[in-house]
Amino acid sequence: MAGSGHDGPWNSSDPEDYSGTIQKLRGAEIHPCRIAKIDCMTFLVLVLMLAGSSLAFAQDSYPVEHREWGATGFAGGSFSNKFQLPTTVTGSLQESSRTVGMSYDAGYQVGVRINQNLNEHWGADLEYSFANQFLRFINLSPSIQNLTLDQYQHNLSYDVSYLPLARTRRFRPYVDIGIGAGWFYLPGRVKKDALELGLKLRDSWQFVFIVGSGFTYLVQDQYAFTFDVKDRISGLPSYGLPPSARVVNGQYQPGIAVHGRLQNLQFNLGFTFQWDEF
Repeated sequence: MAGSGHDGPWNSSDPEDYSGTIQKLRGAEIHPCRIAKIDCMTFLVLVLMLAGSSLAFAQDSYPVEHREWGATGFAGGSFSNKFQLPTTVTGSLQESSRTVGMSYDAGYQVGVRINQNLNEHWGADLEYSFANQFLRFINLSPSIQNLTLDQYQHNLSYDVSYLPLARTRRFRPYVDIGIGAGWFYLPGRVKKDALELGLKLRDSWQFVFIVGSGFTYLVQDQYAFTFDVKDRISGLPSYGLPPSARVVNGQYQPGIAVHGRLQNLQFNLGFTFQWDEF
């Protein structure tokens, strides 16, 4: 109707007006492929943002660090110093003193250790180690000039360590000190063979003081490598030999005047499994 006031194309009776309007609307449409591209890019950006924020959250919430407890198995070498021990000889017309040599051959060592990180920079551990080192006597008597014995060392110690770097650092050097006991053990067959030579030998115990240093490297969460050097300082064991030699009825009875400090230097490489709670 002429007086309706709506003179737009939809009120026109001309078919060309309708077709022209439809063509304009079609020209204004957004292509479906363009919509898909925009949606994919938006989705990709959102995924990357979420993944990045999740990774950052995981790193903040679960940082890689050395755990509170650790169990270490280790192996290495053990090396000791040599001694020349002047020993008094009584009852002899030929000599009044004899210098007896005593030494330990280098040997292998194995052991286990339970350690605890007490706080950020202090730790403690309980350690057991076993070393196989041949014991050698030189000039023990006129008839025993060179005697080598199979001998084992069992060590038990408690150590306290200082670690200057935080537990979140993979590489953590440390220094430690400790106290313990060393059992210098001779197998039964060794004692039997020595007895045939006139030597009544027995095992010996010694108090041990330990100083050392090393480092721990965290390979991945809960697994680490450890390297350390320790000096185990103790008295020199006598293995049951008297402090002086003597001649009784023409029979020489060996003795040895032990003195000084035995320093047992040990180098160890170990593997550690760590955890937070027992």
